[in-house]
Amino acid sequence: MSREAPQDHLLCRLFRAAIEAAFKSHRNLYAPGVAAHLSDGVLSEFVHMDRVYRLKNADGRRLQDLPEMLELSARPEGPERRLEVDRYIGDFALFMVGFFPTSVQLQRAFAPDPMISRVGKILVQFTRPVDYYVAEGRNAYQRASETARLFDPDARETFSLLSEEFDGYRDVIGSVKEILADSPQVEQIEQALDDEE
Repeated sequence: MSREAPQDHLLCRLFRAAIEAAFKSHRNLYAPGVAAHLSDGVLSEFVHMDRVYRLKNADGRRLQDLPEMLELSARPEGPERRLEVDRYIGDFALFMVGFFPTSVQLQRAFAPDPMISRVGKILVQFTRPVDYYVAEGRNAYQRASETARLFDPDARETFSLLSEEFDGYRDVIGSVKEILADSPQVEQIEQALDDEE
């Protein structure tokens, strides 16, 4: 399969259906822009490992831990690049804590020591990597929302909602994981993907 699945690809359609099903039990969180972003911008984007770790440092090395990604976000960049990096960090944090919370919890090596993040106007030290990822994901989406205000008002609303309701959308992604685990379509898609290779 290519690195970016076409929008009509079977896997992308499955993600959209799973997101739709997940929002049935999280109706209060539903927003069309967020639903589209979660299915097409997070799940479909992160289906290939090269896309999960696509941020690179100045030397071209893939960044695999959140603190290095945050360092990249702090660099002075143009608004388009800043939006790209902050959106990615938010998406990465949401994907990891929604789909792989146990892995994040066990991967203490991928979190700084101490784990300090801004929550509102105060600095908070976290003891659990999942809580640190949640705080930094929320912050990244907030920065993306502020940057998008300059040139993409629809994205601004989506990123603002993702920031404000990060915990709820983490639950939506967790529901998608459960839906996909129970879906007979997953085996059919795996077979179809094997046939493509």
